[in-house]
Amino acid sequence: MLAIMGAFGQEIVDLRRQMAVEEVVANQACRLYRGKFKDRDTLLVQTGMGRERAENATQFILERYPVTAIISIGFAGALAPELRIGDVVVCSILHYVPVSEQEEQGLEPYAPDASLLSLALQGPGDSAARFHPGSGITVLQLDSSSRKMQGLRETSRAHIIDMESYWIARIASARQIPFIAIRSISDTIQQGIQPFDRILASDGKLLWKKAVLCFLLHPRYLINVFTLFRNTRPAKRNLAAFIGNLVTKI
Repeated sequence: MLAIMGAFGQEIVDLRRQMAVEEVVANQACRLYRGKFKDRDTLLVQTGMGRERAENATQFILERYPVTAIISIGFAGALAPELRIGDVVVCSILHYVPVSEQEEQGLEPYAPDASLLSLALQGPGDSAARFHPGSGITVLQLDSSSRKMQGLRETSRAHIIDMESYWIARIASARQIPFIAIRSISDTIQQGIQPFDRILASDGKLLWKKAVLCFLLHPRYLINVFTLFRNTRPAKRNLAAFIGNLVTKI
């Protein structure tokens, strides 16, 4: 059984529409859809945002379903200047980067399953989506500062940044489950990474009071949110096309 995992509903919605859903499960760990995708037994999992939600969802599905491979998907911020909105990045290595002394230090990187990586690097088939192999870093909290993002790029040489892939890879590796992370760009390094985690709960729901206060104090942030919404359209379209093509090969 294949598990496809994304943090938010918008990251998985196009895949869900293509599924023949047989079961829906919603609990504190995650929301998942079990059924057929491209004639393959599949779990499509909405984990929620961040480390805790990603870890809880991964542990939940591995304890209850015969998962044989995991694909972590979703949107990502670009750290490499050549990446454009909607580009798909196949992660060849995943790192965790602590941004404070209070966070865990020295955690090992994780590489994807060699077979899954080889299939993914064959490209998106008939899709017009641009794709790139690249390295990814996972952080606990996003930061909209272009200067800090540039600093992360210079120190890590990573191509993209997200908040979940490393933690899913860590559990998959410990359970010896084949894993790969594939992300689509929703923010470029020129735009800066939009810190939507400040106004969203871990399950993706808008925190209205925090959002209103944020918009009042930082009016430009409202424009950034609309920019992010616009950017996610090609990001989710290209990601769904790429994943659909990959699943037919697995």
